[in-house]
Amino acid sequence: MKLAGFLFDLDGTLANTIPLCIKVYQQTFKHFTGRDYSEAEITAHFGLTEGGICQQVIPDRWQEALDYYHDAYERAHDECNEPFTGIPTALDLLKSKGIKMAVVTGKGLHTATLTLRHLGIADYFEFVEAGREDAVVKASAMQHILQTWQIKPEHAAYIGDAASDVEQSAQAGVLPLAAEWSATATIDQLENIHPYASFTSVESFIDWIERHVESLTAA
Repeated sequence: MKLAGFLFDLDGTLANTIPLCIKVYQQTFKHFTGRDYSEAEITAHFGLTEGGICQQVIPDRWQEALDYYHDAYERAHDECNEPFTGIPTALDLLKSKGIKMAVVTGKGLHTATLTLRHLGIADYFEFVEAGREDAVVKASAMQHILQTWQIKPEHAAYIGDAASDVEQSAQAGVLPLAAEWSATATIDQLENIHPYASFTSVESFIDWIERHVESLTAA
């Protein structure tokens, strides 16, 4: 398979950061509203940036809530210090094959950059495309990166852990891959679209790269 670009989701794909995000949202919203929020109430807003989520939940004090979230997120990040086991191996393998890599996430740029640096994997990625406050824009973000790289969509892949990631990949015209190695993955919610390949472990993902992704570097 001739791929020239590989795009990654962040939360739940590169690292087990979704429990961290949920915990900090719960802490933030309780601080500003005085009530507890369930995981389902939090994740219903996922796909937007933190600013967008704060605007929806705490519209009258959303900027203050966002600042609180950013501070709490950074303080709590020691609870997730490493990427999923095997992710650096997968990234090294793609790099050795000459594949360009980038991150496309619904997170805001502030937290996305912080997380990638905290995990020690920021340098693998040429671009980090963050989300928007008012809409899910992963498909257009993927297309923007590919245009910059001058890579056709059919020569790129996107891997994510959410059903919406597969849907956005298909919309962008890239190869949709499913990361199901996290307990928080929602790929099983897909109805009409199916990923090209699905992986229940990082090891199986690495094996797929080894067997199917051709090297672009000279032998």
